[in-house]
Parts: sequence; structure tokens; C-alpha cells
Amino acid sequence: MSPGVPKTESQRPPRLAHIRELDGVRGIAALMVFFHHVCFASIDSTTWPAPLMLLRSISVGGRYGVDLFFVLSGFLITSLLIGAREDPSYYHDFYWKRALRILPLYIACLIGVLLFIPGSWSFVLLSVFFISNFSSILHVAASGPFWTLAIEEQFYLLWPTVVRRRSPTELRHWAMGVGVAAFVLRLIAAAFGHANYNFTFFHCDGLAFGAFLACWYSERAARPVKPRKEDRMIATGLALAIASLAIPSLGTGQLAFAFHSAFQQTGVTLLCGSIVAFLIGHSGQRSLAFLRSRLLTFFGLISYAMYMIHAYVMDEYDTLRGPLASGHVSAYAVRFFAILGITIALCLVSRYLIELPAMSMRRFILAKPSPPIPGDPPLPLGNM
Repeated sequence: MSPGVPKTESQRPPRLAHIRELDGVRGIAALMVFFHHVCFASIDSTTWPAPLMLLRSISVGGRYGVDLFFVLSGFLITSLLIGAREDPSYYHDFYWKRALRILPLYIACLIGVLLFIPGSWSFVLLSVFFISNFSSILHVAASGPFWTLAIEEQFYLLWPTVVRRRSPTELRHWAMGVGVAAFVLRLIAAAFGHANYNFTFFHCDGLAFGAFLACWYSERAARPVKPRKEDRMIATGLALAIASLAIPSLGTGQLAFAFHSAFQQTGVTLLCGSIVAFLIGHSGQRSLAFLRSRLLTFFGLISYAMYMIHAYVMDEYDTLRGPLASGHVSAYAVRFFAILGITIALCLVSRYLIELPAMSMRRFILAKPSPPIPGDPPLPLGNM
């Protein structure tokens, strides 16, 4: 069937179920990034009690919450694109959904950066065009978390056309090709001592892995499930992830660091993708009930705002409060809970005053959806 021709009811693919565990994982990803910034990146490695030093050591890995976000995004967005690939309003609806979901809070944050961070206009300009992840080669100081949004939007500028023109099986091969290409490009860059993998072509394998899982899940809904085979594939992915993460740094120079970073990034992507694959394949099991808890799904609900806002709250708190005295545990605790509480409050303000009103505009802008087939489960929900 050619693109743009609506499917009949008998031809349309089954709608995909909402996987509640992924809402909890999204909340964990947001908390990982929060802990990384509040408990590691902004705390001097000085004399603190052992429990806080342990928390600091654990929080260093929180930066990989970004990679978990990428896999979740690739899965969700590609799932929705596959379901809508035959709709006449495919491009119109997709890009308007993205704009109404992402841009209102994004613009508000950019205005805040421009007004309150001196000398940030160059970074804001790059962020307006979603190219802030290239700020380092343009010698522009970064002033926020916008580099990850830049990677996503650059990827989704082209990916919908690939989804539109390829079957899920072909799309699965494309996703694998993109992931392998990102890994190879990281190795090539590492050979020149380059270890900055914030550029899209170095860091889009998480999105590609998520897209691969969306193709698998789409095909899985139309054929008998083979749990043992799926578990073997997931176990293979986990083994490759552990092997990549376990590769030691062979030296102390820049070249050794670059190669070590390249394999670490690959291991993290494989780990995040394998975890998400496991949750998709085992959704609803009692052992995963904690991921469906109200607490984690709440943080999943505010994850986008939390990711965008928390670093600015932390910076403002530290500016007003001043540096922490080494070993001052009560001040450490007050700082942590104050930043967390203010961040949650601002996330709720953002949700009810910015995000939900913007998304309510969909009913005026998007094409009228076709009626669902009786018995179809709802589409998966998320930060679309």
C-alpha cells in the first residue's frame, strides 16, 4: 500500500498496549539524572561521612539516565509512528504533537536562561535551532540540559520518513544499522583521541535501540510469542553490555580514555536497551509491581519537566546558600530535600500551567482520529 492511503479496519495494525512499567522506568531515569547532578556533579570530593561518599559514588552513574531516556523515547515514538504510518496526516500530526509536547516548557526554560544567565545568548541561539549538542566545537559555553533534546529532534527530523517508507521488518534492519554505525563512528573518533560523544551521530544508538524494540513489539503483537527465545536474546544483550562495560582502560593517555569511553557508551546503551526489552516482554508480572507504583509513575509523569528544571533550581540554591562546609551533614540533607521539593513544585506548576494547556490544543490542530476498532487496547502513553 502506498504511503498516505488510509488503511481499512481489517488492514490496520493492532493498537499497542500501555506498558505501565515503562512509566516507572522513566521516573527512575529522571531520578538518576537528579541524583547525579545534586549528589555527585555539584559536590566536592572532600571529607564526608562514609554513607554520603557511598551515595556520591553511586550517583556518578546517574548520568546514564539520559541513555535510558533515549531508549524509551525511541521505543515510544517509533511505536506511534508505526501505528500512524498510513495516515494522510502522518507528518502534520507527528510534528505538531512533538511541538505541543516539547516546545512550551523548552521555550520557557530558554527565556529563563537568557534572562538570568549572563552571556548565554549564544547557547540560547544554538538551542533555538536544536544544535546545542555541537556547542563545544563552536566554542560556546553550555548553560543547560538542551543537548539531549537536540539529539532527539535531529534524529526525529529524518526518522519519521524512514518509518513511513519501510515495513517494520525493514525498519528493524535500519535501526540496527544506525546503532552499529554510531558504535563504529565512536571507535573512529576514539582513534583520533576524541571522547566527546554528545554529537548526534555518536549518540543516537539509544534511540535506534528503542526503535528496534518498537519494531519487535509491533511484530510480536501479530504472531505467537516465544518467551524462551526472547529471553535468550535479552540475556545475550545483557552479556554484551557487561562485556563492554568490563573492558579496562589500557593506559592513561587521551587515546586510551577515548577508546574506554567508546566501549562504555556502547555497554550503557546495550544495558538500557536490554532492560527495557525485558520489561516489555514481562509486563504485568507481580515481580515488576514496584515499577507500577504511584511514586515511580508520578516521577515518570513529571520526568520531562524534572529533567529540564532541576539543575537551575540547584544552581540558584547554591548561589543563595553558598558552598557546603565539608562534613556538614544537616546542611547536605537540607540542600538535597530543598532542591527536590522546589523542583517537584515547579514541575507541577509547569504541568498544569504550561504542558497540559499546550497539549489540550491538539484537539484543534490534529486531524480527527479514526474510530478505534472494538476491542483494541489503548495506545502507549508517554512524553510524546
